[in-house]
Order: sequence, then C-alpha cells, then structure tokens
Amino acid sequence: MPTPLRKKLTATVTRLGRNTVQYLRAQPPGKLVLLGLGVPVALVLVLFLFLVIGVMTGSYGHLPSRGELAKIENDDASSIFTEDGAPLGKYYTINRVSVPLDAISPYVTQALIATEDARFFEHQGVDLRALARVAVRTILMGDRSGGGGSTISQQLAKQLFPRNQYDRLGMLKVKLREMVIASRLEDVYSKRELLNLYLNTVPFGEEAYGIEVAAGRFFNKPASKLNLQEAAILVGLLKANTTYSPRAHPEKSVGRRNVVLTLMAKNGSITDEEADSVAQLPLELHYTRDNDRVGSGAHFRQRLRADVQAALKDLQHPDGRPYDADRDGLRIFVTIDSRLQRMAEESVREQLPRIQQSLADDWKSRKQAPWEDAFNSALRRSEHYQQLQQRGLSEAEILAELREPRRMTVYDWRQGVAVDTLMRPVDSLRHYFTLLNAGLLATEPATGVVRAWVGGVDFRTVQFDHVSSRRQVGSTIKPVVYATALEQGILPCEYTPAEQATYVEYNDYSPGNPNGQYTGAYSMKGGLAKSVNTVAVNLAVRSGLPTLAEQINRMGVQKPVQAIPSIALGTVEASLAEMNMVYSAFANQGRRPRRLHYLDRIEDADGKVLVTFERPGETERVLDERVSKIATFLMAGVVNGGTGARLRSTYGIEGALAGKTGTTQDQSDGWFLGFTPKLVVGTWVGAEYPAVHFRTLSRGSATATALPIWGTFLRKVQRSPQLKAFHGGGFAPLDEMTLAELDCPDYLDEMPIFADLNLSEEIARALGQFDQAEIREKVEDKRQRTNETATEYAARIAQELLKDDRREERRSERKESWIKRLFGKNKD
Repeated sequence: MPTPLRKKLTATVTRLGRNTVQYLRAQPPGKLVLLGLGVPVALVLVLFLFLVIGVMTGSYGHLPSRGELAKIENDDASSIFTEDGAPLGKYYTINRVSVPLDAISPYVTQALIATEDARFFEHQGVDLRALARVAVRTILMGDRSGGGGSTISQQLAKQLFPRNQYDRLGMLKVKLREMVIASRLEDVYSKRELLNLYLNTVPFGEEAYGIEVAAGRFFNKPASKLNLQEAAILVGLLKANTTYSPRAHPEKSVGRRNVVLTLMAKNGSITDEEADSVAQLPLELHYTRDNDRVGSGAHFRQRLRADVQAALKDLQHPDGRPYDADRDGLRIFVTIDSRLQRMAEESVREQLPRIQQSLADDWKSRKQAPWEDAFNSALRRSEHYQQLQQRGLSEAEILAELREPRRMTVYDWRQGVAVDTLMRPVDSLRHYFTLLNAGLLATEPATGVVRAWVGGVDFRTVQFDHVSSRRQVGSTIKPVVYATALEQGILPCEYTPAEQATYVEYNDYSPGNPNGQYTGAYSMKGGLAKSVNTVAVNLAVRSGLPTLAEQINRMGVQKPVQAIPSIALGTVEASLAEMNMVYSAFANQGRRPRRLHYLDRIEDADGKVLVTFERPGETERVLDERVSKIATFLMAGVVNGGTGARLRSTYGIEGALAGKTGTTQDQSDGWFLGFTPKLVVGTWVGAEYPAVHFRTLSRGSATATALPIWGTFLRKVQRSPQLKAFHGGGFAPLDEMTLAELDCPDYLDEMPIFADLNLSEEIARALGQFDQAEIREKVEDKRQRTNETATEYAARIAQELLKDDRREERRSERKESWIKRLFGKNKD
C-alpha cells in the first residue's frame, strides 16, 4: 500500500475511534449498560432463532410429525415357547421384546423417574428448571455431579431418532431437535405410555434392548418379577451400559445401584430404611445369554426359522408388508419340552468329551492317522483357502499364511465351551476336522411329536444340524431286516448259520463278522441281540432284497434304497429324523406317523393366532401288527442281553425298553435307536468327515459312543419326578402261540435244525440218516407252512429227505442196469 494512502487511512480510523469514545462518554451510565447486555443477547436470540428455524425445517436431521410419532413401532424379537411354557429362544435383528407397563415391576418405573427425571409428571417434555440448573451448576460453576437436564422424553427422542454427527454448534442443534421431538411426544402419548415406550426402547448393554430382555439376561426372570435391588441395578445401567455392567464390573454396578436407591429415597419412592437395607445386599445375578447362536435348541431353531417363514409367506402384516420374524415380535409355540431338551443337551455335553478323548487315545500310538489325505482335500476346499487362492497366492504362500498364528474363538471340547485363543488357521481347521459331534432326537411314537432336538454340541462353531444330516445307519437297520423276514414267512426260531458265505450273483459279496466268529447258528432273537452280520445278510437274501429295500422306504427312509445285500448291514443312508420314524413303526405296533411335528402355532405380538398346525392324527400301516410285536420282542433282547445290555447294567434304565446299536464301517458312525412305550430316541456320534474314525471297535463301537448318550438321557428322564408323563407303560403283549414260537435258545453250537424238538423215534431216526448240511439245504428249499407245527414240519422235511434218498437210489440202480446191458459187466 502506498505511504500517502496508509497515512490517510490511519487518520480516518483514529478520528472515528476518537468520536466513538466521545459519544460513549456523553451517554448516561444506564444506557451504556443496556447497550452492553442487549447486543450480546440480541446476537444470541438471532442465533437461537436461526437454529430453531434449522431444526423446524429438518436441516439438522429428520423432524418427525405428530402423526409419524403416533405410529411408532419398535422392532421386536420373535419369541419361541416350548410346550411347557418356557422360552426356547428368539429371532431378531434387535434383541427387544416389548411388554405393557403393567408387566413391568413398579420398582423399575420408580427408580427410572427418581434417577433420570424427578419432575417427569410436571413438565411437557422439556424441564426448564433442570436446564437452568445445568446452566448454572454445570456450565458456570463447573459442577458436573448434578447430572444433565435431559428429560425421559428427550432421552426417548434420542433413542428413537439417533443423532447425526455434528459440528461446533452441533450439540446445541441436536439438543434443540430432541426438545422439539420430546414436546411432540408429550402431545401424542400419555405419561404412562411414554414410560412404557421408553422402557421397551432403551439399550441395557450386550445387545439387550428393553427392560424385558434385560431382566431375562441378568436375572433370568420377566420384568414383572424384578425386585427393588434388581430394578436399581438395571436402571443404573442406563447411565453407562458398559461401565456399570453387573457381569463385567460388579463392584461399579453395586455402587451405581446404591446411588439409585439413594435417589429413590430422596424422591420418596422408598424409605431411607429400605434404601439402606437393600444397599447392604450382595449382588446376585442369574445371567443367561440367548440368541440365534447361543442358548437352548439352537440347531432346532435354525430348522424352525425356515418353517416359520414358509408358514407366513402368504400372510400380510397390518401395514401391508410381509411378516418378518426378526422384527414383528411374533410368538411361536413348539412341541419341544424344555426339560427334555435340557437333559438331552446335558447328556451330549457330558459324554462327548470322553468320546473325543477315546478317539485321541485310539490313535496316540500311531505317528499319523489315516485321514491325512482327506484333511488336505478338506483344507483346499475350505473357505479360507479359497479366499487366499482368489487373491492369486500360490499353494506355498497360502500354506504359509495359514500357519501364521492369530486370535480366534474355537470350541474347546475339554471344557465344552467356545474359548478365545491364539492358534494357527491350519490348526483350527484340523481341530474341527477331527472334532466329533452328536445328534439326539426324541419323539412320541404314535404322533411324531418332537420333544427334544439336539443338532450338535455348539452352534456358534458348527451350524450343521446332525438331526437332519444323512449318514450310513449301520446295524440300526437290522430290525427292519428281521421284520421283513418274518413277513416273508421265516419263523423266529428257524436257525440261521453264522458261517461266512459268498453271494456270487452279487459280485461275490462276502460279508464278515467283526469278531471273526462264524460258528454255530442263531435264532432271530440271538442273531439280532448279538448283531451277527452273516445272519442278517442271509435273512435279507432269503427274504428278497427288493422286498427289503421297499420295506425300508415304506417305514420312513425317504431316498430310494438299492436292493443289494449290504443294505442288511446298514449301507443305507438316512437321518436321525428318518430313523426315528422307522422305529416309531415298531413302537406303535406297525403304524408310523406320516411326519414329524414340532410347530403348533404362530401368534402376532398381540396374541392373535396367525396360523395353526394340527398335530398328526392319522398313522400309516407299514408293518403287520403281529410282526411289529415280535420285532419289538427281538429288540428287547438287544437291551436285556445283547449289544445294548449296558442300558440296564450301567445306566439303570428300567421298564419296557427295546432298541438297536449301529456301527458303520471303520467305526466312522455310532448310532443307537431305541424306544420306551412313551418315547422314541435316536442318537448319533461321528465326525463331519467319515474319514475320521476310531481305530478299534472297543472304543469306536456304538456301544461306546452313541449308547452312553442315549443311556444318560433316559436315566435323567426316568429320575425326574416332573416328567412322569414320559415314564412307565408297557409294550403290547404277545399271545401264547407267538410266545411258544419264540421259545427257543438264542444260539446253538451246530445247526441241528430240529434238535430242540421232542421228536418221535421214527422221525428222529429218519433225520439221523442225513448230515446237517443236507438238512439245512432242504430247510432253505422247503419253508415251514403257515399252520404247520414244528413237529409236523420236521416230519415233512424227513419225508422229503427220504424221498430224495430213494430217488437217488433208483437213479443209481437204473444207471448200473444200463451199464450191465451195454457192457455186460458192472461199472468198477
């Protein structure tokens, strides 16, 4: 700037300053005071008016109208309830369950008002006195102990319409916005309705929204049952969910509880004596966590979700949209019994660590288990490996990446819980590759009603449902083999040799017995009790393999069964759900339910029934009644003295009981299917990949894996007085003639078909002329007739053998006669 111009400007400023000072000195003091206060106030008013205009025009965030506020509906979790009224779990995006104010303990509302808004019933959403207190005490005096000035209505506005990010004046903007919303809320709702909306909306930490969920989470009770101490604990959480968490910070939580009690006494909600008394109490939590991955019946709830969605797909919510189980607060009622479900889950958790340790012990003497190739294949198919491969990494680079340790959560089978640990991803994959899992399904035989469903040991880490998964069923299919043989006319006391045979017409198939024993002969009861493979295949072939395959499908296995001899040993693939249906036919005298049933009805949040599912009333005849009774008798022999005898001796299971073990090839799968008059229960144990299996039969047979879970569960059921509905009863009795047909030894050292009969001397002498192989061949060729007694049958067999013998003699005589005629001498 040029020097002359600078001098001129300086002179002008100096002159104006001098004139201003002269003017101010000439004014009265009162006028000067008014000017000093008025200008800042005017500027503040202009700024405030500017901010209010911004709020009202929605410049600082959406400003809901009164009509919009009147239609507020929180997203509520849908709740699942068992038949005995217990909560089983939820579906949700936000874990909230809204309840009416009458269903909330009055201690909660009293604590809330005393702590958060003592003048709640005296203002209209904005407490000017509280704001003045904040302005004087907090801002001017720097004392923050007096708390903020936000009312309950303002806090509700903050929850319903969350704040946006703000600039230097942003806090003032959002506070003004919340005041306007709070005022409108007060116009739309009564004070009680506001309290109810607030308590059903606010978060209490750990993704628990609303007082009902918080009460269940920390005290395992509904909000209506909260006592004074519990109400103070939960209201204290509202100041800072994490800081005052009673689970994570119990001492801070108790301190905050006592502050709430003091405020309640000051407010007059309780007496000083009550506050002092409760303040001395120790913190008592009953913490329970429930969500889609944690809690009871997680695998079942996963299956149920799809059924609920299918049931609601054609229904419309009152606002015109489809129903959503994650937000509409539905009430879903299922047939599960919470007590049976708890016992089933406990049984799996108690037994699986021992079984897993047995697998480890089975291979500890070997440098390498035989599934290394299968693991490497599974590793390359894993999601982690595939992601690294898509990034262009070589196999060596991928393996190097997978060998870098990192923090992760894995299921620890020793503790039975998921734990945070430092582990290499490749070791984590191997851990789950060799992890044994289990399934358990308990149903009612006559209706197919599901009472317990355990799809696995830990849903957080393994979501695969082992009730619905299909695996080879092993010897659990043998009762169907024996039932088919009975229907085809083979008698229960018709002995079958244990000898190993080769079936030329089926690619020289030659089944063996695990114990390597092939001597003697078995009745049906003995053959099934000892689970003799060669006997089962013999009966299957004699019955007709197409007939057997058809019978397996008829009784509940859904996929077509191939008519080959190995189906008699359980190469059939089926799920626990299907096998429970098969065994229901035995337990229900030859009739099975048409389907499993577990979903009874769905209600909306107000209790209006949206859809109902009738329980199956009709059953389907799949087996002759008499045959089913005999098959049940044979399976009772399994648990009374066969492969399932430990149920009696070790687990003390009493009363009518029948069942069958099943162990697949290489001990990859262990099954036990059994039933009482009231329940059909199936258990399965195995790894995700069949390549992971036990080395020895002693550790890996179903008797050592699936049966202990079954026995533990039934023992718990029988010892529970609350479950008398599932105790007792008896199987349908057999008539005297049938009992007589079953009255024979389980095992004979040789194959003397008729040795146990009191034969006449003539018949015994006739049979004595032939060796056992000839008798057996004739018995296999000539079946016993329906109304033919065993003695009559023996006499007929003797006649047939003598007739064959005479026929052979005549043939030999004719041959010698022709030789003599042609050659003039006898053949040497």
